[in-house]
Amino acid sequence: MRIPPGARVYLTTVISLAGVALATWFGMQAGAAVPDRRWWTLGAVAASVTAAGVPAYEQIRKERLRAKAQRAAVDAAVAMRVTMNDALDPIVRQLGRVATAGRHERQALAQPVIPMVLDSAAHLAGSGRVRACLFRFAPGTPMMLVPAQCSGRVDDPLEPVAEGTAAGDLVFGMIRHNQHLFCPDLDASPPPGWRVMAPQTYKSVAAVPVGRSTLKWPHCSSLIWPHPGVRAAGW
Repeated sequence: MRIPPGARVYLTTVISLAGVALATWFGMQAGAAVPDRRWWTLGAVAASVTAAGVPAYEQIRKERLRAKAQRAAVDAAVAMRVTMNDALDPIVRQLGRVATAGRHERQALAQPVIPMVLDSAAHLAGSGRVRACLFRFAPGTPMMLVPAQCSGRVDDPLEPVAEGTAAGDLVFGMIRHNQHLFCPDLDASPPPGWRVMAPQTYKSVAAVPVGRSTLKWPHCSSLIWPHPGVRAAGW
């Protein structure tokens, strides 16, 4: 049975104090002219070893756990860097082709970049049925964000986001102020006015504005997860 960290502190403290007390008492008995002095001496030694050994063992154990946690953090960082490199490398290469291409070729070369970014976003956001979506700005009255492309799960329908609604005002306000939106659990703490209507079933959402300038109404990209408690991801 695993002892909780807080209980371990109290337990080791009690054992150490008991060892000190027993070592003192055994030493007093061994110093007196009583029979079996050697047994009292051995008891005093054993209690002293216990009083000193338990804190030392706990310190060694904590150092091992700290070293293990550091190794795990380094391994996770390396794995994330490799994953990021694998996901971003084709995008960077394609952007390089766009930058070096002629004026008439750039549009054709730029089109595949968006699906690459969405695929990478859905992949990097975590395992499970994640979807990355691109909503394009549609001028008019009211202004709207219309779903254009997506990658990942396909069962939840995509609906436009219109200004003037609770969700639309939230998203357009986010875009105007160049902010981001992330809600790990829509059931527990949804954003003001945000509702998931059937047949939609997603439980977590993240959204960020994308474009050259927030003053020119850029597009909006979002991630949705089927389960709550996910971590935010940027792309």
